[in-house]
Amino acid sequence: MCGIAGFTIRQRSSSAGSRTILESMLDVIGYRGPDQQGIEVSDNIALGHNRLAIMEPQGGKQPRVHPESRNTLIYNGEIYDHRQFDSAITAAGHEFRDHCDTETLFWLLEMHGVQRAVSLLDGMFAFAYHEAASDTLYLVRDAFGQKPLFYAEFNGELIFASEIKALLRHPSLASCSPDIDALSLYLMMEYVPGAGTGIRGIQELLPGHVLTYSEGRLNVTPWWGVSDVARDESVDETEAKLRFDELLSQAVNQQLVADVPVGIFLSGGLDSSLIAAMARRHHSNVATFTIKFPRASFDESKYAEQVAKKIGTRHTTIELGQQSYVDGIHDLLGKIDQPFADSSFLPTYLLCQATRRHVTVALGGDGADELLLGYPNFRILRFAGLLQRVPSGFGTAVESIAGLLPGSLEYMNPAFLLRQLSYSFGVPARMQSVYWMAAVAAREQNDLWVGNKNRDKRIYEQVSEQAAQTDNQTIAESCQRHFLRYYLPDNILQKTDRASMYNSLEVRTPFLSTGVSNYALSLPHFELFRGTTGKRILRSVAESYLPATTIARRKHGFALPVSSLIRNELKDTVDAILMDSANPVYEHLHRSKVKEFWNDHTAGKRDYGKKIWALFMLAAFFRNAFQAPSSSRQ
Repeated sequence: MCGIAGFTIRQRSSSAGSRTILESMLDVIGYRGPDQQGIEVSDNIALGHNRLAIMEPQGGKQPRVHPESRNTLIYNGEIYDHRQFDSAITAAGHEFRDHCDTETLFWLLEMHGVQRAVSLLDGMFAFAYHEAASDTLYLVRDAFGQKPLFYAEFNGELIFASEIKALLRHPSLASCSPDIDALSLYLMMEYVPGAGTGIRGIQELLPGHVLTYSEGRLNVTPWWGVSDVARDESVDETEAKLRFDELLSQAVNQQLVADVPVGIFLSGGLDSSLIAAMARRHHSNVATFTIKFPRASFDESKYAEQVAKKIGTRHTTIELGQQSYVDGIHDLLGKIDQPFADSSFLPTYLLCQATRRHVTVALGGDGADELLLGYPNFRILRFAGLLQRVPSGFGTAVESIAGLLPGSLEYMNPAFLLRQLSYSFGVPARMQSVYWMAAVAAREQNDLWVGNKNRDKRIYEQVSEQAAQTDNQTIAESCQRHFLRYYLPDNILQKTDRASMYNSLEVRTPFLSTGVSNYALSLPHFELFRGTTGKRILRSVAESYLPATTIARRKHGFALPVSSLIRNELKDTVDAILMDSANPVYEHLHRSKVKEFWNDHTAGKRDYGKKIWALFMLAAFFRNAFQAPSSSRQ
């Protein structure tokens, strides 16, 4: 796992100058690859790579440059089945420098070109490939967006990197401005969806897409999409169970392969427990890791310990204390370069930090809920038609009623659930899932943004465009597509990538392997969801591996007790950033409205933890991206 960065060179400049810029870009994301740094600079392009050595520690040097054509590759990721291509590559007359997957990818690109090569891969990746003869640069991202890649075009030059902070080290991007449309969606969704980043002019390459840059012309096209996989309505239920079991077990076994120690994140829920159980059947010595929260309603560690004991893994429980939260959030605040408010980011970061002391690679359960309809949202969809008919104005009244219910900071308490549900009243069924999950509801943002009284209408337009429903799609299928296109890459996988890479830890996801994901997408709806039960096929497979109590246990998110933390352990930290009048966020937000939320929450009048956390992370983003170093609190 690695970090990459580079840029095209339109006007002739000294190679030393380009190298200095590139080194600065790589240094700021050095944690993504602390083992080795490589740079290649020519008249037309500068390409750089930070390496975290997983396979072939003594090989795998990048950039990979063809000695004759000067075609060059820099690559971030893992190709799990790369050795299967060895014979074909050798038969074509090519020689391996080593057996790292970088070599495999390089020769597949040389043999087949970009579009064909990526269609052959099973893995996670983001890479840049430069064809020297045509001076064409290709940027490519994996199907689900497990590995990030950002870019900007400025004065005829293309600049790209694994993280935004590296882009901002390029002199052409020294001055930037916020993208209010993207940021209002962030406050709604807790992440910036799609190609937006929150910064004008900087975009993220979409999952499953190829960017081609040649002679100053930029073109982005898809190489894979969710809709490419057709559903097979005739599948036999028993056959489907056996096939899914085979594919997932094979993916787990492949992803356990590394030249460094490997472990597994174990929450005690169905997804991670099944991966751990499958791994245990392949290997006798399996290490598992989980987090223990101090607040009981948020803690799942006892369930993880029960599963670990049952399947026989070497289990480590990482107990979080008050100082863990304080130290962890300070670490994260210094690194964020894009607003992100999923509160599970902090415990995921702390889990990765502790796990890295034992292993360099960990397997996780990401992707199962999106592929197999595991979220509670799919259960609530049966009421979507009714909620759509409720006047939107009634939602404000219901939210007020929720505020009068007995105060509770426990996980998924009734007042919290009622308030979130109220946000979807009067909203079309295909959009309701986004509204249920809102941090700062669309209607609340009218009074929040400076000079944006109709901000809710703009948010509605953007969400409507995201949730566009084709004629042959059910509401559930439309909801699943939204989760796969936005929530999975822009929330779940971004969180996992940043939390792990900040700690130089690689995280792999068996559910997103090509075989498993394509098969899951091909299954008919009844194999995934029936009545009020999602992930039906996964539960069926798990019967051969796990106790019935683990399979039947209701899903529990990896949530942080954020409302309590804001009032207690993290109060001073949040206050120092959120209420800083010098923060440039208040050129765009009404500070009086934010202060109202803050005062009501800290005084215990309302539970505004979810929206305050989103505003806090937005303020931290503005401080990092737009505040001059000399600014100070007033």
